[in-house]
Amino acid sequence: MIENETLQEVYVSLLQRDLSNALSQMDVYLAGRPRQNDGHRVEAVRADFQLMADYWRRGYKDPQLSGLYDNLLRRMYVIYANAALSHAVGKSSYLSSVYMRLTLTARDWSVQALKEALEAYVSEVAMLELETADKQASHRKDIYRRHHQLMSEWFDNVWLSTIWSDGQAAAMEELLLSPTIDSNDQQLLVSGIMMATINHFDVGKFRTLLHVYQKATDENVRQRALVGWVLSLRDHLAGQLYREDLKELETLLEDQAVCEELVQLQQQIIFCINAEKDNQTIQQEIMPDLLKNSNFRVTRNGIEEIEEDALEDILHPDAEDRRMEQMEESFQRMQAMQKQGSDIYFGGFSQMKRFPFFSEICNWFVPFYIDHPSVNDVVERFHNNRFLQSIVNVGPFCNSDKYSFLLAFSQVIDRIPQQLREMMERGEASVTEVLKEESRSAAYIRRTYLQDIYRFYRIYPYRSEFHNPFDKNGRSDYLFFANPVFMHTHLEPYFNEIAAFLIKQKRHYEAGLVLENTGEARYDFRYYVMAGYLVQHRYFEFEEEGQTDRYFYQKALEQQPENERALLGYARALFGEECYEEALEAYGRLLTIQPEKRNYLLNRAVCLSKLKRYADALKDLYRLNYETPDDLNVNRVLAWTLACSDKYEQADKIYSQIMSGSLQPEDLLNYGYSLWLGGHTDEAADCFHRYLKESDDQPRDILSKERELLLEKGITEAEMQLMLYIL
Repeated sequence: MIENETLQEVYVSLLQRDLSNALSQMDVYLAGRPRQNDGHRVEAVRADFQLMADYWRRGYKDPQLSGLYDNLLRRMYVIYANAALSHAVGKSSYLSSVYMRLTLTARDWSVQALKEALEAYVSEVAMLELETADKQASHRKDIYRRHHQLMSEWFDNVWLSTIWSDGQAAAMEELLLSPTIDSNDQQLLVSGIMMATINHFDVGKFRTLLHVYQKATDENVRQRALVGWVLSLRDHLAGQLYREDLKELETLLEDQAVCEELVQLQQQIIFCINAEKDNQTIQQEIMPDLLKNSNFRVTRNGIEEIEEDALEDILHPDAEDRRMEQMEESFQRMQAMQKQGSDIYFGGFSQMKRFPFFSEICNWFVPFYIDHPSVNDVVERFHNNRFLQSIVNVGPFCNSDKYSFLLAFSQVIDRIPQQLREMMERGEASVTEVLKEESRSAAYIRRTYLQDIYRFYRIYPYRSEFHNPFDKNGRSDYLFFANPVFMHTHLEPYFNEIAAFLIKQKRHYEAGLVLENTGEARYDFRYYVMAGYLVQHRYFEFEEEGQTDRYFYQKALEQQPENERALLGYARALFGEECYEEALEAYGRLLTIQPEKRNYLLNRAVCLSKLKRYADALKDLYRLNYETPDDLNVNRVLAWTLACSDKYEQADKIYSQIMSGSLQPEDLLNYGYSLWLGGHTDEAADCFHRYLKESDDQPRDILSKERELLLEKGITEAEMQLMLYIL
C-alpha cells in the first residue's frame, strides 16, 4: 500500500507513544492538504492534551492520567489510519477506481440494510423450490447474479473502509453470527474485514473477528475469523495502544484448545510460505519422473496418447512394471508432501489465475458454489462429467483453485484425447479424494483458506496495493508467535514447539525470533539447547549481551548435567572460544557417556594438540587411523600433529596421500607449514601460492595464522619476511 513519509513519522511517534510529535507531524501533513477534513479532529486531540498538561502543571494528581493519555493516543491513531487510507486511495489509480465505483453506487451502506438484503436473498432461494422447472432456471440465475453483485460491492466496501465505530463493529458482529444469513456471505465478509485490518489495524474489526471466532457455530466462518484476527495483529502498534482491549485475547488463550489451534495455524502458515520451494521440488524432481513414465505427452495441440511399442515389450518385458513402480514412487512422494501440509498445487494453479474471473477481487475469497454467475454455464455444460464432479465435491483443492480448474477445463476439454475424455466422464480418471469428515475439520478448512489468501497476496495483479502478511520484510509478520502480544500469555508454553518446528523446516532465523519472544520464566532445558544451537551455527544473534552459545549450553547443563546433546554443544562452544582445557574436559565427559564415539575421540585429540600435548593426542589419532585409515578428517589432524611433533617425514607421507585426494584449501596451508618447518622452503612456498589462489587470504595472513608456532619451531622474523617477499 502506498505510504507517505510524513504519515510514517506520525506512525512511528504513536509506536513510541509520543503524542506531541505525532500531532506536530500530522500538522505538517495536513498543511499541504487543505481539503482534508481531519483538521478539527487533530485540534480536538490537541486541546484535550493541552488541558491535561495544564492540570498536571498545577500539581493535580489524576489517577486516571495514564488511561486518558492512552485514549488520546488511540484517537490520534484513528486520525492517522484514516488519513493513510485516504492518501493511498488518492495516489493509487486502482484504489481510487474502486472507491469511485462504490461512491457512485446508489446503495445504502448501513449494516442493517445489508442484513435485510441478505435475509431476503435466503428467502428468495428457498422459494425457488416452489416454482415450475422452466421458470426456476432463469429466475435462479437472476437471483445469484444480483446477489453476487451485492456481495462484490459490499466486499469492496468493507476492505476499503475507514476505522469502524463501536456501533458499526457491533452491528457487523451480529450479522456475522446471525443464523438467518447464508454462510458463504458471512465467510466473504469476514475475509473483507481481515483485509481491511491487515492494511490498517482497527480494534473494532479485530474485536469483531475475535468474537465471531469465539461464538460462531459454522466452522467455515469460525476458521476464517481465526485467521483474520491473527493476521491483523501484524501491526505491533496494536499492542502499544490497545493493551486493555487485548486483555480479552489473554482470557481467550486460557483455553488449551485455542492454543492448540494457534500452534496448528502457525505451522500451516509456514507450509504456505514454503509453497514456491515445494513447487520447485515438484517441477524439478517429481514431475519429470511422472511424465517420463506415463503414456501421454504434452504437445502444442494438447495432450496426446503415446502408442504402445510392441518391440519394446519383446526386448524389455519388465520395463512397463518398472515404469509403474517409478510413477508410484513419485506420486507417493508428492502425496507425502501434501500429507505433511505442503501446498503441492500452488505451482500449477498459480498459472490459472489469469482468467477475467480473478480481476474481481472478491472472487479470490468467495467460497466455491456451483451457482456462481461466472461458472454456472460451465457447470451446466459438464454436469454429467463425474471427474469434474469429484474435483469440485471431494478434490483436495482450495476454493479459488476449484474455480480455476472449472474455467481451464472448459477451454482445454476439446484438446484432451477422446479416450481420456471418456474416462473422465465415466469417473475412471479420478483425483485424491478428501473424506467428508476431514473436509469438515477445522484444520482442513483453515489450510485451504490459507491457500486462497496466499494465492491472492502472491498472484493478484494489484497485490502491491495491500499490506502482504506473508512478506519477509524483516519483521516476519506472518510469524505471530514472535509477536510481543503473546508474551506472558498461556500461549507461551507452546513457543518451544514452534521454534523446534521452524528449526526442522530450516527456518532458523524465525526460530530465533520466537525464542527471543519467550519470557525468562519459560527458559527451560529445551529453550537453552535450541538457543545455543542457533547461536553456535550463527543463525541468530540474541540482543542481550553475553548470550553466547557457551552461555546457553551452560544453562542447559545446569538443568541436565549429563545430557549428551547439551554437553556436545558446550564442548564446541568452549573450543570456539579457544578454551581448550575446558573443552578437553567436556570431551572427556562425553567419552564417559559414549567411549567409542569416533567424533569425540578426534575432537579430544584436537584439543590435546592445541594444548601442545602432542604425545597424548597421537595415542588417540594412531588408534583412529588404524581403525579407519581412509578417514580424511583423522588424517588431517594426524598429519598436523605429527608436524607439530617435529615428525616431518611421517607428516609428509600422510600429506602426500591427502594431496592426491579430495583437497581443501586448508590442506595446502597446513602442508606448507609442515614443509617449511621440515626445511623444504621452495615446496612450502609452492603450497602457499596454491593456497592463496584458492582462498581470500593475503600473504601476510599466512604468517599471522601460525606465527607463535613458527617462532617456537625456530623460524626467525627475517625468514618470515623472506617468505613474504617470495609470496
